[in-house]
Order: sequence, then C-alpha cells, then structure tokens
Amino acid sequence: MSNLTAAEALEIAAKESVDYNHNLNLGTFIIASGTDMLLCGMMIVQLINYWTWSKGDRMFNKSIVIITSLSSFLATIFIIVLMFKLFVYHFGTYAPFASLNLLVYMSIIDIIPSVATQVCFTERAYKLCNRSKLLVGAITICLLVSIVGAVGMPPIRVAVQSGKVDAEQKKVFMYMWLCGSLSADLMITTSIMWSLMKSKTGWKDTDDTISRLIRVMVETQLPPTLLVIFFFIVTFGFPLLYLDIFALWVQSKFYTCGLLASLNSRYSLRRTTKNDSSNHGRTNKTGPVVHVLTETYVQNGVPAVSSTINHNSNQSHRPTYTHTPHRIVRKDPLDLDIDDDSIELEDKTPQNSNPHENEVHESHKLDYIDNASKTGLTDNIVYSGKRE
Repeated sequence: MSNLTAAEALEIAAKESVDYNHNLNLGTFIIASGTDMLLCGMMIVQLINYWTWSKGDRMFNKSIVIITSLSSFLATIFIIVLMFKLFVYHFGTYAPFASLNLLVYMSIIDIIPSVATQVCFTERAYKLCNRSKLLVGAITICLLVSIVGAVGMPPIRVAVQSGKVDAEQKKVFMYMWLCGSLSADLMITTSIMWSLMKSKTGWKDTDDTISRLIRVMVETQLPPTLLVIFFFIVTFGFPLLYLDIFALWVQSKFYTCGLLASLNSRYSLRRTTKNDSSNHGRTNKTGPVVHVLTETYVQNGVPAVSSTINHNSNQSHRPTYTHTPHRIVRKDPLDLDIDDDSIELEDKTPQNSNPHENEVHESHKLDYIDNASKTGLTDNIVYSGKRE
C-alpha cells in the first residue's frame, strides 16, 4: 500500500465509497438526472402557459420567473455536463465521484431559484399578514443564512481538500444552507395558510375560494419544503450514501415548478370562480312566478250622487280601454336556455289621440302590489257608480 501513488489511493478510496451500496449510489445519479429532465419538460410547459396569460402581470412576478427559469435551465445543463464526466469521459473509474469539484457548485446554482421563489412567496405572506415587518425580518434573516451557507460550500470544500480546515467545518455551512432554507419555507407556508384560514367568513362562495387557495398553496409550496427536509435527513443521517445527490439536483426544479404552478393557478382559479358564479346565479332562479292580468274600467262623466236623479239621465259606465300587460322575453346573456323567471311584465298601454284619454292613461299607472282591488287576484270587478 505504501507504493501506491496519490491517484491510485484516491481510486481505491472512491471505489470503497461507491461500493458501500453500489447499485443505490450509482442509481441515484441516473434517477436524479432523469427526474431533472422530466421536471424541466414540465417547467417548459408551465412557462408557455405563463407567458400566454401573463401579459398584464406585474414586472416583479415576471422578473422572478425569468430568474428562476434561467437558473433552472442552467442547472439542467450543468447536470448533463456532470453526467458526461462521470459516465462517459471517465467511465469505469471511481475517482471522479470523490474528486469532481464541479459537483459542489450545484449549491450556488440551487440557491438562486430557491431564494427567488421564497422572496415571491414572502411578499404574499407580507400582504396577507397585515404587512407584518416582523415576519419579513425573520424570513429575511433565514434567507441570508441560507445564502451564506450555499455560497460558502465550494470554498470550504477546497479548504478541506487542501487540509487548511477540518472537515467538520464543512458541515457548518451545510447546516446553514439547509436550516436557513427550511426555516424560511416553514414560516412562509405557515403564515400564508394561517392567514387564509383566518379569512374565512362563513359565506359559501368566499370560503370555497379560500379553500381553493389553500389547496393551491399546499400543492405548490409543500413539495419543495418536503424535499429540503429529505435533503437534510439523508445528508446528515446517511453520510455514506449518495442519496443527497437526488435532492441536490432536482431542488431548483421543485421551486421553479411550484412557483409557476402558483402563478398559473390564478388564471384557472378565476375561470373556475367565474363559471361557478354563473352556474350559481342561474340555478338559484327557482322562485315562484305570479302572472297578473289586470282589467281597468274608467267611468265617463260624473257618477250619480243622489237617489232623486232620474235613472234615465245616468250615463252608462263603459270601459274606455283595457290595460293588458304584455310578456316580454329577455334574451339570456349567455345564450343558454331561457328560464321561466326571465319573463317579465311591461306596461304596454295603447296610445290615444284624445287628450282626455291621455290624462286617463297617465293617471292609471297603478301600483299593483298596494292596490289589491285592481289586480287579477280576485274574481270581483269593482265599478264606480251605479250599475245598470
């Protein structure tokens, strides 16, 4: 063993590390790269949907999307380069798995989309929590700790390899990176969900919308949070396995896809809410409809007021016109089937050239609700004066 060169000793040590669980360690690289490619395709579809509907979106959201998308594409290209180095250019050797310094730079690429996504959700939490500066300050501290830990990973690895610092100091930066990111995710998710649940009013439509928002929040924010927890567990709980490679390589896509899904859900939620409101408005039209037919008789002349007046001088009571309501059908704005209660009554009184009759017409715009004697709800027709 004393006659081995440094390269040979590194090859033996790397082989022992990989062979600790050969299939699982090497299979993690294959699964991680395949998952990253799959998520990259999903991200492209989400980007197309976002840019299709986001013409009026805020520049802040567009900037976040650009930053996260570009960094995620960079992560995919970086993973392809690493896979070629490990399984193409150096196929059959184990030393690259232990000495590939490029692998540690994934921490810097991963921190960009994760922090950008967390900043976007922090703004939402800030607005939902009554613009709490305390919450923003706590999340900002966690993000700064996470950034310091991620950016400090490459130089501390070089220092460990050169023997300038102890290997245990490398764990400090790893703790800072993962704990800071996990704390920020937990505070953001908890504060937003708590604010949404507190916003329920008891009205069905409002509560249904809030429930949809909570579901979207869980679907978009919970996966990256669980991934960071998995990353933390496998990094410090299983140091001899390469399971942390999976979380390291797909972390950027989890954050980016979650962000895009959250932004795109606004448009689908608006369409769903609009359709529900339309359907709700139409299905509630089930009230009873009363069709009223009214006949109004007007006396010509002055009615008799004394029994001593000759009956022959009494003028007969004849109707001058009949007030007949016409049913007007309102066109449905959605061009759907017309409901029964879309039929309304409108006063269509014929116009006469006689001024006296016009005055009568103007004086008989009756309130059919208050004047029960002039409705068709009774069979008795009331006349003024004495009937012949």
